[in-house]
Amino acid sequence: MIIIRALMLFVSACILSNAVYADASSYKQPSPEIAELIQQHSVPEALVNAKGNWMALLDLAANTGHQSPVSTLLGVQYNPMTSLHSDAPRYSGLSFKHIDTGALIRVSNIPQGQIVYPAWSANGRYLAFVLETQTRAHLWVYDIKQRKPVSLSNFSLNGFVVAKPYEWLADGSGLIANVRVNSVEVKSSLTLPAIKPNGPLVVNSMAQAAPEKNNVFGAKKHAEFMNLALGQLYKVPLKGKEVPIGQPAYFSEFKSSPDATNLLVAMMDVQNLSQMTKQDFQQQNYSVWQIWGMRGAPLHEVYRPQQTLSEQALLAQAISDPTVKSGFQWRADKGATLVWAQSDLAAESESLYSISAPFRREPRLYAEVDGRVSEIIWGDNQLALMVIDLGHGKQEYRAFSPLTPGRAQVKLNLFDDMAASERRELVMTKNDLGVSVAKVAGGRYLFITGSKSKEGVDTPFLARFDTRGNLLTSIWQSSAPYFEQVIALLSNDGMQFVTRKESRDNPTNYFSRNLTFDVVEQLTKYPHPYPSMQGIRKEEMQFAFDGGKKIKADFYLPNSFDPSLGRIPVLIWLNSGPAKVSNQNIESPYLFPELHAMNGVPFVHEGYAILNIKNMPILSTLSQGEQLDKQLRDAAKTIVDTLVSQGIADKDKIAIGGQGLAATNVLKLLTQTELFVTGIARSGLYNLTLAPFLFGDNAHSLWAEQSKYLAHSPLFSANNIRSSVLLIHGYQDRMEGRFPVQSERMFSALNDLGKTAKLVMLPNSDHQYSNEQDLLHMLYEQQQWLKLHFDPLPEVEEISAVPENLRFEPVAEEAQFDYPSPWG
Repeated sequence: MIIIRALMLFVSACILSNAVYADASSYKQPSPEIAELIQQHSVPEALVNAKGNWMALLDLAANTGHQSPVSTLLGVQYNPMTSLHSDAPRYSGLSFKHIDTGALIRVSNIPQGQIVYPAWSANGRYLAFVLETQTRAHLWVYDIKQRKPVSLSNFSLNGFVVAKPYEWLADGSGLIANVRVNSVEVKSSLTLPAIKPNGPLVVNSMAQAAPEKNNVFGAKKHAEFMNLALGQLYKVPLKGKEVPIGQPAYFSEFKSSPDATNLLVAMMDVQNLSQMTKQDFQQQNYSVWQIWGMRGAPLHEVYRPQQTLSEQALLAQAISDPTVKSGFQWRADKGATLVWAQSDLAAESESLYSISAPFRREPRLYAEVDGRVSEIIWGDNQLALMVIDLGHGKQEYRAFSPLTPGRAQVKLNLFDDMAASERRELVMTKNDLGVSVAKVAGGRYLFITGSKSKEGVDTPFLARFDTRGNLLTSIWQSSAPYFEQVIALLSNDGMQFVTRKESRDNPTNYFSRNLTFDVVEQLTKYPHPYPSMQGIRKEEMQFAFDGGKKIKADFYLPNSFDPSLGRIPVLIWLNSGPAKVSNQNIESPYLFPELHAMNGVPFVHEGYAILNIKNMPILSTLSQGEQLDKQLRDAAKTIVDTLVSQGIADKDKIAIGGQGLAATNVLKLLTQTELFVTGIARSGLYNLTLAPFLFGDNAHSLWAEQSKYLAHSPLFSANNIRSSVLLIHGYQDRMEGRFPVQSERMFSALNDLGKTAKLVMLPNSDHQYSNEQDLLHMLYEQQQWLKLHFDPLPEVEEISAVPENLRFEPVAEEAQFDYPSPWG
């Protein structure tokens, strides 16, 4: 009620005499068919263990009612409360499916939080994962045999530098974890309370020294990095107490040996941290590489880069000792043998060296290589792959024997003969030591999954590659009308595997295929999530504009559509990005529709055609200025002209909508065209001066390029709008630059200008609109708004009473102040 009251006070304070208001305190609901789509459909991600007998099913996390804070440092977006990377998939639920018997275990005794970085132990009994709460990240495992989750440690994990803050020991006896040393410190100077405070609100901003040119570290960023990056490694056994490994350090990598007796660790040298660039950080140019025992005793220093020397000293050293080492890896077929590449700075070839436990002898030459080795992919003791960096993003794969690496290295056409649209990926497994390796059969065959494209349709496949004959042979491929892809191999010959299968009319489910006996078994039976959408016609459309650029969209037609009965209203919905992680970059007419309440699809039930656009250009550092505006205008005109010429759309009944930066596009198009009868804009940026670093820091900030921020702000062109506008915003929105004031000021401007507009504030939602009541009311408001513009006989809701605190008397026309209008 406090939020509602604050909202009412705001509305009563900012309204002008010609506005009409509804009761702000009452939630309303749309029709049942539309409301059905607030339950966002998401098939669990499947993770099959190395034994091939259990499959972990992980429910992708929906919005949880609060927006996790996001900070950026050295190109890493992370949650400052937990230090975990923000782009890591989060899961809200966990269950297990036994592949042979079909037995299902539903896990309900995990504490509240989100599951991140799940990983099976090599023996297939335990699933480890990070449980992220609002303030911390802890290490847990689920014991499939005992049917219970176990918390392994109360320590907060450190996921800032090493994204996955733990790894399994190869023997499955425990894990190595990177623990956060320093306490959580979040000092966002602009984090304001979501509701009106009871007393004065005081916020400080301390002056900071500006960073030097080409350096990402000012004093604030330096302190932030030092606090975040410091970690302490622990050995965490499944039974017993965790044991610290060595002393705290700024770890950039850690990897245990296959026999679980030693650690390879990389530690950043932070003495001259101010010199580090984003590229240095990503390439670990400041990392010292050492081999430790399991109690942290340094056994051998593999490499220490000379980054702390002056430029002249570096040049002098390069002449006297130009050796560079890289690509440090444990041999997967040995207990504790480290291999790395070593070369002169100017040389085009490299030498591979190795050293074995107890690391007291000098390193030995392992193999000579013509070219630069970027990675070794281990297989069995007869076959491994060298990945050679050819520069410009190109790579070459060579087969060799780990036991006799000095013999011929055979160039493989593993990825060379691919079409530009084809994708291939090696199938990995666990060897007898429990180490992740490429799956090899008969000492010569590799397995590949991927997809090939023909006429814009991606077809997944499974193939076997003969490294001796350099030949790729197909084992299986998906067939119409299904999109089916292999997610795990169950047999050594590649004839038995698990697939993920879907079609336009059938939701995604998991299946087990045995090609030897031609047997297919359905492992999961997820029902159709939107029964009311069955039978709705969907087509994929493309619109070419501006010299060959293409706009891609899904087009939905209601069941009632009959071209002989005339044209129908159309809602064009702009999306800011892909809606579903698993289907990114997949082109196929056989995918199950990605439906949810946040785009225009629900309103196909109202008898409207819906065009759900996937890739309309949006404002960014690379897309801006008149070029962007022209692209928007040209694309919009092409789309509208096409729909009208095909006899589908009534040119006087076409609406456009979007959220976030797509909502900014909506307002841009309304200010620059007269193609649309109305617009729906949710949580957009309309006054870019309130997002002063949208295009970057320093030379690209508001203070350096004011004209750019003004030119891109639809607010300053609001006087050009001829259509009506429905503005919706989450009252708790604290995303940078997207505060509710954006919609408030745009509504105020439209109201001043005498335009037709409506403002709806959703009191319990942030930028993502996660509250169910708010979502339903949002759909209701959009439903009623479209009816006003689309129905032949508009249905206007009668307001029986106006809340007392919103009553006002219109100001007499002669008594109004004669202030000049800012809109020209």
